[in-house]
Amino acid sequence: MNWTNDICPISNEPAQEDLSGIEDVVEFICPTCGRFRITGTALAMILHRDPDARVFALAQAKMKAEEGEIPTVDSSML
Repeated sequence: MNWTNDICPISNEPAQEDLSGIEDVVEFICPTCGRFRITGTALAMILHRDPDARVFALAQAKMKAEEGEIPTVDSSML
C-alpha cells in the first residue's frame, strides 16, 4: 500500500489515503471514522453532501460490511 496524508471525505479531518489505486476505490484511515473505502463516484458525490449525510453513508457501509471486511461507501448510499 502507498499511504499519503490527506483529508477524510467524511469528517474533513486529517487522514491517511492509500494511493495504490485498487480499481475505482480509494481507501482511507481516519482517527474519527476508522478504516473505510469509497468508490470514485461516491467520492465525487459526497463532497457535495452535508456532514450528517456523510456520516450516515459511512454508517450504512459499516452495517453492510461482513465481519472483518473493510466497509465501502458507494453511490447508492448517498
